[in-house]
Amino acid sequence: MATPETDLSELSESQQLALQQYTSVTDQNVQEAIPLLQRSQWNVQIAIAKFFDGEADPVAEALAAQNVPPPRTSIQENLQQSLLNGATRSSRHQRQPDAAPRIVPQPDQDVVRRPPFLLAILFTPFNLLYRLLSTSLGLFSFLFPFLPRALRPGAPNGTARRANTGGRRSLKPTDSAARLKREFEEEYGSNNLPFYEGGYAQALDLAKRDLKFLIILLLSPEHDDTSSFIRETLLAPEVQTFVNDPTKNIILWTGDVRDSEAYQVSTALACNKFPFTAVIAHTPAQGSTSMSVIARVTGPMDASTYLAKLRTAISSHEDTLSAARAARSAQNFERNLRQEQDSAYERSLAADRERARQKREAEAAAAEEERRKKEDEEAATRLAEKKLQWRKWRASRIDPEPEAGTKDIVRIALKMPYAARITRNFKGDDGIEELYAFVDCYDLLAEASDAEVEEPTGYKHEFNFRLVQTLPRVVYEIGDGGTIGERVGRSGNLIVEPIKDDDEDEDEE
Repeated sequence: MATPETDLSELSESQQLALQQYTSVTDQNVQEAIPLLQRSQWNVQIAIAKFFDGEADPVAEALAAQNVPPPRTSIQENLQQSLLNGATRSSRHQRQPDAAPRIVPQPDQDVVRRPPFLLAILFTPFNLLYRLLSTSLGLFSFLFPFLPRALRPGAPNGTARRANTGGRRSLKPTDSAARLKREFEEEYGSNNLPFYEGGYAQALDLAKRDLKFLIILLLSPEHDDTSSFIRETLLAPEVQTFVNDPTKNIILWTGDVRDSEAYQVSTALACNKFPFTAVIAHTPAQGSTSMSVIARVTGPMDASTYLAKLRTAISSHEDTLSAARAARSAQNFERNLRQEQDSAYERSLAADRERARQKREAEAAAAEEERRKKEDEEAATRLAEKKLQWRKWRASRIDPEPEAGTKDIVRIALKMPYAARITRNFKGDDGIEELYAFVDCYDLLAEASDAEVEEPTGYKHEFNFRLVQTLPRVVYEIGDGGTIGERVGRSGNLIVEPIKDDDEDEDEE
């Protein structure tokens, strides 16, 4: 019966996110993925494990959830079956893959360090004795060449343990790989083999990081079967196509045993026959980061046999690596998701901090503006008080109006801005400042006060008006000095003209 399609809009936000994570890893159809996620309680990790490993029995899962042991089945086994099963388990235990060796390239050239002169003189007798013994042993091995080979412990059959460089110059691993590729093309022509242009350690790290298969191909040009193996087997179109297939996730590293690094790899992999091919892959059963040799292909063979062995080795571990890649993709997705969430949280936190900073700055600016206004108001109030005190003080010191019969009198008619015309007599020898003080303190002269007013300290009074004669127009500035009689004459008609600030003029405009 067909499963009814589920409306994605009915799923919650967390369920839609879990569905997106699951489908990005497994590439399964959405309508097929939803029932599996529902059976997994929308747990992405459990669903991915069920997709790759298969679902367990629901009854067993229910019993396991209730902590009830599953029913025990009766086992009927005879002695022959026990021995057979024991032998099978022993063979499986013996077939565990070997750990891939980690090769650290040796220095290109050994640095010879000269000992101090005194030590050289001291050890000269021992050096001569060593040279004498080594020469004698060399002559002995030349006369009886079979004895050193037979007495050497642990030497594989037919394999010399000393690297035969053949006069080749020792290079760095990357340069050695480039030289091998160039020599290979010069000898066998152009090809499509994806040679890894780096050292063995770099190729091993790359295969471990990307969960790929590492194929190690060791060649010995001095071997008789090397040339035929390369031309008939390695350069066969089906082999090149298989190695270049990106879906196989293969890294091909080739080494010439005449080079130092390739020789160290052959020794570590116990290579006893050429041509030699080893397949290395990540084996989770051996450890979370272990790389193991899952197959060895030695000796000459036809292309179909060689390709079948490579396919068998790779296909037997492809499922394991696919599950590991899926788990790593899920981990990377979750890590990236957490990083994005953390980044979004940090950006939100930074935005909140910026808003808080701007708010604090605005509050500080408003407080500073309020303080400045308050200070300006207090300063204006103090200025007004001192100005009023000065006017009272100056009003108390204005001389009374002289009588009409007094000699040298100047009659002044003043047009006040806030009152009618005022006519008053002044002494001719009074300064022009007396006339300005009279106009400024006119409203206070009528107030009779017996209190003594002191002149305010730290205050310089400025008059906010000018005395002007209209016809002809003459401005009597207080800064010009002089007496009233000298400046005005016997009589005069003056207008009190207020002095306007620039701000007031702009407001009027």
